Amino acid sequence: MQFNKSILVLIVLFLPFLVVAKPINTKDGKHVINIYATNDLHGRFFDSTYIDKGVNQSSLSIVSEYLKNERANSKIDPILLELGDNLQGDNASFFYNYIDTTGKHILTEIVEYMKYDAVVVGNHDIETGGKVYNKLKNELSAPYLAANAIRTNDGKPYFLPYTIIIREGIRIAVIGLTNPNIPSWLTPSLWKGMEFKKIPETTSYWVNYINQIEKPHIIIVAMHAGIGVESDPNIEDPALYTASKIKGIDVIFAAHDHKVFNKKVYNGEDSVLVIEAGNRAQNVSHVKITISIENDNVVAKSISGAVVNMSGLPADRDFNQHFNAKFLKVKEFTNKKIGSITKDIYSRDAFAGPSLYIDLIHKIQLETTKADISFASPLNLDVKIDKGDLNFQDLMNLYPFENQLYVMELTGQEIKNYLELSYDQWILAPVKPNSKRLFRIKYNIERKKYQFEHYFFSFDSAAGIIYEVNINKPKGEMINIKSMRNGESFDLKRRYKVAISSYRANGGGDLLEKGSGLDSNERSQRVIERMSDIRELVYQYFKKHPQVELETINSWKFVPENKAKQLIQTDFKLLFKNL
Repeated sequence: MQFNKSILVLIVLFLPFLVVAKPINTKDGKHVINIYATNDLHGRFFDSTYIDKGVNQSSLSIVSEYLKNERANSKIDPILLELGDNLQGDNASFFYNYIDTTGKHILTEIVEYMKYDAVVVGNHDIETGGKVYNKLKNELSAPYLAANAIRTNDGKPYFLPYTIIIREGIRIAVIGLTNPNIPSWLTPSLWKGMEFKKIPETTSYWVNYINQIEKPHIIIVAMHAGIGVESDPNIEDPALYTASKIKGIDVIFAAHDHKVFNKKVYNGEDSVLVIEAGNRAQNVSHVKITISIENDNVVAKSISGAVVNMSGLPADRDFNQHFNAKFLKVKEFTNKKIGSITKDIYSRDAFAGPSLYIDLIHKIQLETTKADISFASPLNLDVKIDKGDLNFQDLMNLYPFENQLYVMELTGQEIKNYLELSYDQWILAPVKPNSKRLFRIKYNIERKKYQFEHYFFSFDSAAGIIYEVNINKPKGEMINIKSMRNGESFDLKRRYKVAISSYRANGGGDLLEKGSGLDSNERSQRVIERMSDIRELVYQYFKKHPQVELETINSWKFVPENKAKQLIQTDFKLLFKNL
């Protein structure tokens, strides 16, 4: 693999700031090192919900109890890693990101309590903004790692690139990497002063550097990036590609894509274990390394991995007691009334056509921005928001991500092409005469359930226009935009103001790039207004309108309607077993 000169310069510049571990003469003989990792917690710290007496089936509290037992039965203190995306997705992370910011962040205290040895920066951690991740960077007792996040002013890593962990003289190097696709998803103000290098080339440099300077016995790569495939250097999901191309790595811990994975990959010289444990503390990655040393040299090494399911395990009472005061603060915040709605909302309805769930978001986006058209997608697969009073948890269910609201200018043709790609990922069109399916779904053997082939949060619909999605037509011919919602004609050549999330405007889901044909430079030029966090805008909307009469906008429908309804009914029974 060719080395990137900019990273070589980066390493030279960074040398004075690295703390080089002093060599320790390791005892001859066999040593067993156990490494555990969590990933994509998304704030799932507690086994109790903040509403009534609900119970989370997976949580870091359960992991804490599991690790307590593992440590008690280990001769050598295990290593514990966290692979990123901790600061978004739950009320606890939100509360300590933005509401209670005076003391230590809750993640800082959890990392200390559970004795994490290193934490990797995730893309959703960057999404919280510099005030939050810089606070963590300064507070964390464990190294905060992202070797490929580079300061633009001097070319040095913004976070620490790696750490050396020593167990019984065994030197374990852990290289941390964040997702380099961040500029495609997040507004530049959130990662100001940084640029992101690709993972394979960054890994290659740091492996070579660490081997020369640190002389480790074991090299671990901990990346907040997904599995991917061996043949494709996908910028977002390069774990298998990196394992197959970079020599000198023992284990790659992957994250980001929420997959459960455990496999060895041959790189032409040796096998590299690639492992990932899903998300939200449902599983824990466990890697066991047996290493034999003679005269401080490795003479034998065997590596095995397992993804350990946490289902059915008890929560850690000591953990719960230790963090009870913080939990109660979040619970109080969560249960404050913010408004009310007149009907129940089901997120699953958004896959079948216009729904109260998506149309509430469309309504708020259109009224807030005064745009002509709104794009939005379902961000939860299957949640219900009950009619009546709403609290902050309901807002999390309605809009779980910290996306900002943008206004872009798009031509009518770009809007049509955008929707063509969205629905092409969503449905199997043209539907064959004898087909029993409409949605692109498949059976996941590992999870033992049906799921969409593509991320459902990329299934954007539009409001402000009236259109049909013809399931008998192929991509490019599916979308028939009949008019604007007010009855005016829709013009393919005219530019319209479109309300859209910052995630989508910055390239997330590729709908603007691969659908509308807008590269990153063109997307940036088309943004005419940047507003605050969408959930915050929803919150402000309910402050102005304490009781919201819900109604569907009915901007679109699948046609032929009867055929689509029959197929959707079949697909829903597969996707949602409780129907």
